[in-house]
Amino acid sequence: MRVVFTSCFCALLVFSSASLAQTTVSPAGHWEGSISVPSMELRVLVDLGRDAGGQWIGDIDIPQQATKDLPLKGITVAGNAVGFELTAGPGEPKFQGKLSDNGQTISGDFVQAGNSFPFTLKRAGEAKVFVPAKNAAVPAGYVGQWNGSLATMGGKLRLAFHLANKEGSARGTMDSLDQGAMGIPLDEISVANGALRITVPIISGSYTGKLSEDGKTLTGEWSQGGATLPLVLTKAGS
Repeated sequence: MRVVFTSCFCALLVFSSASLAQTTVSPAGHWEGSISVPSMELRVLVDLGRDAGGQWIGDIDIPQQATKDLPLKGITVAGNAVGFELTAGPGEPKFQGKLSDNGQTISGDFVQAGNSFPFTLKRAGEAKVFVPAKNAAVPAGYVGQWNGSLATMGGKLRLAFHLANKEGSARGTMDSLDQGAMGIPLDEISVANGALRITVPIISGSYTGKLSEDGKTLTGEWSQGGATLPLVLTKAGS
């Protein structure tokens, strides 16, 4: 009887250890792979990790679209199911995949505007999630929504900037309305000598504008890809 009990106890220990090993596989890390869209493979690089509070954070690079460190939202991990959404782009783009048993691949579908495309990511190292710099709060006159349009060769491109102070830090996003790209995160937001400076590293863009005396307009320039265009922004509700 003692031998039987000992054998069963050892078997239980082995079973418990195996179960524990399976539950400790995590999607945290740096992942590289591609999305199989029609006529091409769209390369993507994804970083998934946790912040100091234990919450999931992440970002994505899409080199062929000159997109870098675009934050992810709605990151969910349940068993081996992994999902996350892009914070910008038309059609609510999202990834829905499965983490392999050995934790080395994530495979599934990329879904956008009702269309679904297969993707595969392979683990390629430790996560290096981009954390935007913490900006000092901006004066109240700069807080709010600012609207304007760029005169491009293809016509006018409407833009909207949303600026706010939250927890003592200036934060914001940009919408490119005619491209359906909403909520593009801003990095640097600063004010010096009455001029507002904004950087949008995800699309390698920046804006510098001078606030009018009545606080209703910002007159300045948008720079991107070596080109500079005039851009006047009007405060919403003015």
